[in-house]
Amino acid sequence: MKNKVLISCFIIILMLSPINVYASNRVNLEYKPEQQQVIENVPQIGCKAAYVVNPETGKIFYEKNAHEKMYPASTTKILTALVVLERCKLTDTAIVSKTALDLVPSGYSNANLQVGEELTIETLLQALLIPSANEAANVLAEHVSGSIEAFAELCNTRAKELGCESLHFVNPNGLHDENHYCSAYDLYLIAKECQQFDAFNEIVKTKSFKIPTTSIHQANDRVFTNTNALILTNFPSYYYPYCTGIKTGHTTPAGECLVASSSKDDINLISVVLGGGTNSKGLNERFYDTKQLFEFVYNSYSYKEFVKEKNVITTINVEKATKETASLDLIIDKSISTIIPNNLDVSQIQSKIDLKEKIVAPIKQNEELGYVTYEVDGLNYTEKILASHDVLKKPYWLYYSIVLCAIILIILIILIILKKRKR
Repeated sequence: MKNKVLISCFIIILMLSPINVYASNRVNLEYKPEQQQVIENVPQIGCKAAYVVNPETGKIFYEKNAHEKMYPASTTKILTALVVLERCKLTDTAIVSKTALDLVPSGYSNANLQVGEELTIETLLQALLIPSANEAANVLAEHVSGSIEAFAELCNTRAKELGCESLHFVNPNGLHDENHYCSAYDLYLIAKECQQFDAFNEIVKTKSFKIPTTSIHQANDRVFTNTNALILTNFPSYYYPYCTGIKTGHTTPAGECLVASSSKDDINLISVVLGGGTNSKGLNERFYDTKQLFEFVYNSYSYKEFVKEKNVITTINVEKATKETASLDLIIDKSISTIIPNNLDVSQIQSKIDLKEKIVAPIKQNEELGYVTYEVDGLNYTEKILASHDVLKKPYWLYYSIVLCAIILIILIILIILKKRKR
């Protein structure tokens, strides 16, 4: 009889014990990486190589022979500018040497610098990037490294650090040499790094500038216009109001070259075109093609918010939580915006959720519980997942106290019944 009483008590304990519902260690929504959207009306360009990218995301919008070795001509000068900006103050000064002038062949672009003139690094960079002065590149190279050859090696080393794949320079200005080459991709990497410097961004969008007079050249006649027609309103066939500058280049072997940047509706672009000529309309392909590529991107893509801050991602039941707080909404920490093709249905964007290994009460509101990743047009975007509210831990001491009292009461009743039966 006593055994029966113990078995009955054990069964009652099992029946009264709480049944825990655990949150899944990993909540997986179906996730299928999508291929980049096919965009119609892609322009056909004449330049031999091209590369158009959003520098913030690395998203590629257009690519043509982007990794092929090409002659860069004066687009070389953006690497010269980068190395100088990384090593010099704008207020530092450099002296124009005879060698720096003599190394520039007759007929090549120059800023009429004079031997012995002492100019600031800022002025020399302006001469380098606005009228594309070749002797300014030599002066800067000598100032930084002591010689053209040493500076070229410094540039090659810096290019490798940036991830350039094929670049090899032998001079700071892009004067033609069979051993002086790079790819459109390489120039994109350099331009992207250059944009970290406010001084560079200001100079390359400057339409014109004047070299100040010096004791050696007292005439106030050194006024120069930017070689980039995309920023000049007096070239209506090329002018593009959203262009923010950068650098042109031209030699006969290199053809027409241009590294350009633009910004419109929260979309920033860097474009590189190399090996251009003159198209059937009689227009310079470096400007015409770049303008067409910019317009293609801005007409085909938009910067959109596709997930709002605090949106509910999913709902889970939390282990060891009170009944009132166990159901927990998981919310995204911050909104996500990105560049999205206009023909992509935002509602069809897939997500993947990764939660912590063990989610149990107590949980604080806004506590980080995992991550959600969205794949959008070939790129992944990840954001934190937070708890929408406090989750309270179930008070088990009270629960088990009630269970214990119930067991004792049941045992007393059973004992009373057994006692009556004996009588």
